[in-house]
This record gives sequence, C-alpha cells and structure tokens, in this order.
Amino acid sequence: MGLGHVDHITFNVTDINAATEYFQKLGLEIEGSLDDGDIVMLTNGDSERPLQIQLDTVHGDMVPGLNHIAFFTEAVEDDAKEIQELGFEHRRDAFYQSRSGRTIFSFKGPDGVGLQLARKDKRGEYEDYPNP
Repeated sequence: MGLGHVDHITFNVTDINAATEYFQKLGLEIEGSLDDGDIVMLTNGDSERPLQIQLDTVHGDMVPGLNHIAFFTEAVEDDAKEIQELGFEHRRDAFYQSRSGRTIFSFKGPDGVGLQLARKDKRGEYEDYPNP
C-alpha cells in the first residue's frame, strides 16, 4: 500500500456561497453540486494532478472546518483491507459512491482526523450549481 496524491479535501462550511466564491478566487472552478447547492464540488481542472475541494453546508451537529482528506489509490479495496488489518478505526468496507463517482474507504487518522482512500471511477451525479 502506498498513498497517492491528495484526491480531494472536504470542508464543512457555514456559508456555502461565500466559501465557493473564496475557492473560485484561488482559481478553482465549479464542477457541480448536490442537494440543491448544499454540497459544492470545485476542481483545479488539471488532468495530470487533479484536485477537488468539496464544500458541505453545516447542518445539525456538524462542526465547521476540515471534514476529511482523501488520498488517491488505484487499489482502494486492497488498501482498505490492509488498513483494517492494521486495526485502524473505520466506518465500513470500501464502497462505490455514485454521487461523487468514487470508490471510497473512510477511516480515522491521528487525533480522529477523517481520512479517506478514493478512486475517481467516473463523473459524479452532480446537479448544476445554482447561481446566487
């Protein structure tokens, strides 16, 4: 097992429009959204070193800030088994998430930081981002 580049970073945000505008000013482009704009995906548009930022609107007991960091791997399922054998805390086995178009495996890092293994299998089932 070896972690690849950062696939995506997910932030919980209190103001989805302000956060989206912030990352657009840093050069990212909107790739799509989910849940009527409560979740927004932005990308750097680089096919050789892709990076996606996901913004999730804070609801309920969600805490603003870093949600998780996902690392790319071609072998999500095999690498997930290795992580499980190491005894790291995880939520469930690797699975395909059609909304994001990724196969993912979520586990806990040091101090409970959310980590994920991810492989982008196809474009997510995004909605068009509503213009504010």
